[in-house]
Amino acid sequence: MPFKRNSDLPKAVRQTVPENKQTKFRSVFNDVYYRTENEQRAYQAAWSAVEKVQMSTLAEKAKNWNERHGASKGRVSAKTLREVYDRGVGAYKGNPTSVRPNVMSKEQWAMARVNSFLKIAAGQKAASHDKDLLPKKSVEKAEYRGQTVQLDKPFRLPAGSAKKFGVYVKSGDKVKRVTFGSSTMEIRRDDPKARANFRARHNCDSKTDKTTAGYWSCRMWEPGVSVSDMLEKHNTEIEGQILKTDDEQRMVYGWASVITEKGEPVVDRQSDVIEADTLVKAVNKFMENVRVGKMMHTGEQVGQVVHSMPITKEIGESLGITSDREGWIVSLKVFDDEVWDLVKSGQLTAFSIGGKAKRKVIDD
Repeated sequence: MPFKRNSDLPKAVRQTVPENKQTKFRSVFNDVYYRTENEQRAYQAAWSAVEKVQMSTLAEKAKNWNERHGASKGRVSAKTLREVYDRGVGAYKGNPTSVRPNVMSKEQWAMARVNSFLKIAAGQKAASHDKDLLPKKSVEKAEYRGQTVQLDKPFRLPAGSAKKFGVYVKSGDKVKRVTFGSSTMEIRRDDPKARANFRARHNCDSKTDKTTAGYWSCRMWEPGVSVSDMLEKHNTEIEGQILKTDDEQRMVYGWASVITEKGEPVVDRQSDVIEADTLVKAVNKFMENVRVGKMMHTGEQVGQVVHSMPITKEIGESLGITSDREGWIVSLKVFDDEVWDLVKSGQLTAFSIGGKAKRKVIDD
């Protein structure tokens, strides 16, 4: 049954497909239906035709959620919603008997799962799926010397620092960087007797001032809290701002990562710092083996890294380059029309390099 107008499309389609893509959906459906007289094939073709817009839809849903609920219930990302979406596609394919009769495609089922996930996150329904992806209340952030930092979350300092750990805390109306833990002494933190002796010697039970090194040293020596748990292997993202675009060549340029600014280590989104040698090795491996650009780390390739240059103090000096920053400069060529539209509209403003990392642990 062909559709004459977009308003004739089923409600589920109109709620899922953006208005500016509904005409395309209707056109593809009608074309396939006229040729095959098979409604199921027509729906499948129509959903496939608009599948590329799903990431922009998810990005918009994430943006709306964060504006409305981010501060109180935690932020969600388009990447998280894409994972929920992909799980919905997998459930549709793997367990078709669970799909309601009025669902016409895997895309509709997947987007319905995303909508359900957002209702669960908002507390509007009981959690029945994707509990592991639910947002956590946002970590408090503040500005310190021109950069956004997470408060009350310790991080390891680079090798060669006078202290082993650092943490940003509020001190009145200002933000203070507290460093603590000897970088040279080896202590038996995981020994219960040594831990008890340390806490007694430093009177840890009375330490309540977050702006002091003693408070955070004692926190590291709390029973049941290990440094290895805090600094375990984890998924990580290196993110940097897009600074320039080239319309004719569809190129975007910018810092994929900044590891120091005016000589000061830059703390990333996971409250870590990256050493120059580590960054250079990661850049080399990426360029040798990957170079692929995707939307939020998922789906098909939408671009490729064309130029890449790690800028460290040593490399800069050898090339006669003067910079207040150390980091990684890249340029990415965008192949995908939808993604380029998102770049031009300002919805995509940063690079995000995903991968695995292992924090270096040195027992106190």
